[in-house]
Amino acid sequence: MYILNNKRQIERIKDMVPVRKNMDTFEVFYHDPSTGELWKSFFPKGYKEHRGPKLLRPEPLPESLELQLEICLNSQDDSDAIGLGIEFSVKPKKWESIIEILDKNRKNYLRSHLNTFIKHLGVLHPLKTLEEIKIDPNEAGLTKEKLTAIKKRAKRIKIKRYFRI
Repeated sequence: MYILNNKRQIERIKDMVPVRKNMDTFEVFYHDPSTGELWKSFFPKGYKEHRGPKLLRPEPLPESLELQLEICLNSQDDSDAIGLGIEFSVKPKKWESIIEILDKNRKNYLRSHLNTFIKHLGVLHPLKTLEEIKIDPNEAGLTKEKLTAIKKRAKRIKIKRYFRI
């Protein structure tokens, strides 16, 4: 689903046709004539800049957050967990609902992918993550107490999954 490796991205894009580009956000959409799929290339942490990793993934993602997590955290390739984590790291308003779903379905995910996703989501160091993406916690509706609760819950999910609780 997600392609993180720059060399693999270039190989994949080579056979596709650019459909539209947004040079303000550095998003490029491609059409793959062999499969009919639409793909999106973007920098989630670099709105209006080239910051952070470049991601390439099929567009659109499934609408259900639960389904996105199910697909990416049970994939053969850990780059799906990394890519989804990076993409959601810049959406702090969704962190609480993501943690809720992870806690509810933790037994259904591969442990290594769950840990990788949580790491790249940035909730283990929320203030640092928010500072990187230049978002004020109050803008995202997150108080220090909420951020601490999210961090603690993410750590508990990792421990529960480790002990298969």
